Amino acid sequence: MKRLNVQYSKSPFTNSPFTNSLIDLIRTLQKPIFQDLFNMGLLGITMLPLLALALHNHPSPVDDYCYIDTVFKYGYFEAMNFYYTGWTGRYFGILLNHSNPLIFRWPGGFKLLSFLLLLGLIWSVYGLLKALLPRWSRTSVWGMTGVVLFLYLLKMMSVVEAFYWMAAFVTYTVPNILTLCWLTVMIKWYQLPNGLTKKLTSVLASFLVFATIGSSETNLTLMVLLVAGWFGYQLVINRKWDWFAFSLVAVAAFSCYLFFSSPGNAQRIGGNPESGKIWFSSLASLRHLATLTFEWLSRTPLLMFSILWIAVLPKIFDHTPETTQLFRVPFWVAGLAFVGILFVQIFPSFYGIGIEPAPRVINSIYFFFLLGWFYNLAVLVSWVYRRNWQNAQSWYLPPSIKALLSVLALVSVFFSPNLRMVYGDWLRGRAAAYDVELTQRYAYIEQAKGEIVYVAPLKNRPKSLMLDDLNRDPKHWWSKCTGGYFGKKAVILTHENK
Repeated sequence: MKRLNVQYSKSPFTNSPFTNSLIDLIRTLQKPIFQDLFNMGLLGITMLPLLALALHNHPSPVDDYCYIDTVFKYGYFEAMNFYYTGWTGRYFGILLNHSNPLIFRWPGGFKLLSFLLLLGLIWSVYGLLKALLPRWSRTSVWGMTGVVLFLYLLKMMSVVEAFYWMAAFVTYTVPNILTLCWLTVMIKWYQLPNGLTKKLTSVLASFLVFATIGSSETNLTLMVLLVAGWFGYQLVINRKWDWFAFSLVAVAAFSCYLFFSSPGNAQRIGGNPESGKIWFSSLASLRHLATLTFEWLSRTPLLMFSILWIAVLPKIFDHTPETTQLFRVPFWVAGLAFVGILFVQIFPSFYGIGIEPAPRVINSIYFFFLLGWFYNLAVLVSWVYRRNWQNAQSWYLPPSIKALLSVLALVSVFFSPNLRMVYGDWLRGRAAAYDVELTQRYAYIEQAKGEIVYVAPLKNRPKSLMLDDLNRDPKHWWSKCTGGYFGKKAVILTHENK
């Protein structure tokens, strides 16, 4: 790929030691390794405060205690059956929620869970990108991982629901990670020779389909679309009967049967007069998707990173032409799948309960929006590249433009409410104080006498970690569930801070 030769005009400063050193520095910083290090720095900026906050996480009175209180009252399997038959068909989500660390009376386990969840998210994004770009260096893949997660944190709807509230991250963030793992496993499966490893990989792929579908309605629709879409693509576009893809369709069908045969689903559907209406739900989903897309494109540096991504793609295709195989999908197919993946995540909220998706659902939609956006750009550039435009001078992005876009990306850090929040909760000590205060509350409840325990509202309320506090009503389920966990009738808030 040709590059423009920059000619420097002669001036009294051209040959000065300072000017020559500055030019050499600029040229050095334009090397790929430094660009990768810049992107890896974004990964550090993103994940460092999140990992630090995980070390101060605690169970939430919203749901987390109720799952284990039910286990203590009715037993492990009967508690799960109670939720499956009385509330929801999320069989895998039910399993994980009823296995949270409180079952071992270990609130500190929530710190470990959130920490491992964040590491799993990083690893899943890195693994998928590495599978898509196998010849890319590790630093380059880590850099792209940093870009995706940086953009994700900038505009995600709710940090606490994504990483620290177990009842939410078990049903959304965990299956999102499993979905990325499934995509990675699928890519690897078609590259493996026949043998035991390939058979075990097919079993892993089947389990990932089963677990993801059983996590939430949102991830069910997403996984069904991916599995059915891939089988259809093999059958219609590639004109090939793919037994492996067909077996995954069968697994998905069985998983959906388990999900929808739950009597508890009837409890969730029909609570709103607008629920169950296909046309209303479809139109409302499309309108909401359009609104979200405009928000993500206009209020994040996504377009800046898109320009940089478009500029680097021809180099990838030029040096590793076999990489283009994974991007030689008809653009209309990739675009339709992209819109479909986003649409089916919004649709269940409008169809099932007649309202806009909750913040934790928006988190999931935005996550796949980012991945799908960059993939579709790669598909488009791959199509253009194959039209013998490899030597076009327009692919070259001047260093000055790269520097400007990088600076603008960094500036966005200071305008992101999410980044200000997570760094503020961490560095200003709000998270640490919250950790200490809750630990003291546990000790007080355990030592208190009587069936009803009164506790003061929390003074330290880091928004990145805390969803809500206990309730003042002794009959409220947050109060009763927390009380049941501690062997009390209820734990309620006093009306004034002590």
